[in-house]
Amino acid sequence: MANDNLTLLEIQDLIIKFNLDESINDLKKYYATPTTWEIMKQSRRETTHTQFLAWFFNNNDFNADLNAGPIKRFIVLLLKWANRQKGAEFNSELADSIYQQDFSIISHKVVPEYSIKVEQKSNNGPAYGEGNIDIFFTVLANIFGTKRTIHIVVENKIGAPETTKCFDKNGKLLKKPTKEETNTTLYQTNAYYQYIATKYNSDINLFVYLKPTECSLDDLEEAECNEKKFIQINYQELLDYVIQPVSEQIDISTDNAYRLKDYIKALGKPSETDDNETDNKDNSNKKITIMAMEQKEKELLKQFFHNNEDLIRAAINALGDSELSASMAKMPKSRVRRSYTINNSTEEYSMYGVIEKFVEKRLKDGKTIDEINTEINNYIGGNRVNISDNISTPVCRETYKDGTHHYGEITVNGTKIRYTKEWGGDENGNFTKFKNAVNAKKYPNFQINEIQ
Repeated sequence: MANDNLTLLEIQDLIIKFNLDESINDLKKYYATPTTWEIMKQSRRETTHTQFLAWFFNNNDFNADLNAGPIKRFIVLLLKWANRQKGAEFNSELADSIYQQDFSIISHKVVPEYSIKVEQKSNNGPAYGEGNIDIFFTVLANIFGTKRTIHIVVENKIGAPETTKCFDKNGKLLKKPTKEETNTTLYQTNAYYQYIATKYNSDINLFVYLKPTECSLDDLEEAECNEKKFIQINYQELLDYVIQPVSEQIDISTDNAYRLKDYIKALGKPSETDDNETDNKDNSNKKITIMAMEQKEKELLKQFFHNNEDLIRAAINALGDSELSASMAKMPKSRVRRSYTINNSTEEYSMYGVIEKFVEKRLKDGKTIDEINTEINNYIGGNRVNISDNISTPVCRETYKDGTHHYGEITVNGTKIRYTKEWGGDENGNFTKFKNAVNAKKYPNFQINEIQ
């Protein structure tokens, strides 16, 4: 039997285990209560997240100590990823002041939907025109004892692609552009960079491209937006290093602590993106996303996956979804399901499959069920019932306290035989003792080999 294939009996056993798994109840409790975001159907609406983040960064409750608040954390986080992305800009003096612990924030203002207008400088080409920066920070800071103004531009993208404006060969804006008509395409990140870098050329300017957790930031060589001077971060980094630490501060109000807790849970719940901010009926960009997960949620899901990995993998294989199967195949197994051969044959067996074959062989050798059971006990020690052909004689741990059954069953010459599922395949487990003893006996045509 191949490692990723399970017998019907093994699948049934895994389903029973699944229903008894306490980690499922923990997850149900965590997800049972809908967030305010779900109730209002705003879980993946880009403009709503933009408004919330602007409120969060500008809130005096969270910034009671400006140098322990979210804005300073955010700026330090940007430095981390600017160092890792080709083309990303981060002011060198600001970076040095952070490294040398000589950077502090004096005041701040955070505005959502900050309006700009990039006007045409000459007649030799089109200009982007009007636009709205999602979140715009103005921060007054002390850098090496000198007051400096820092502007931070945040472009927030949850489902929609970067906005573009298309122009024909005469520089006229096309409302419904076609490939044939389009002569020039201008991107919003280029326009925002051009506008802010020009208007505030004596200040420190940082440009941020914020997206959900679709891939590891370590895998990105540069920002995914058109203007590569932007620093790309994701919601997971924002949660781990800014939002979560602030939510755990003991001096914030109860109401604000609840709002952050509710928001954090909303980030982690799978939900469909809502990128249609207009009446456009095109749903081509919509997809189910998880924007970020808090550590508690990660631990619950990891425990659930660890406890039910074999059943989850079997279910995915049964679905026949090639993309999902390929994705799952890339994930290393947290627990290796051991498989075995008998006499180095090409057919593979689970440890239960080996037990079944051993019972069949010894019955053919003329042994009775009681004799085979005694033989197994001699190998593993103890005096338990390993196999039984009598319903009145249950095998070891055949029935749990809640009434569910846990045993294997084979039919030999019309007789149903049950065997216990209480085996352990680890180094000191009963199956390992059984395997080693059987191999030491050197039974003809029955040597058990573990596949490495």
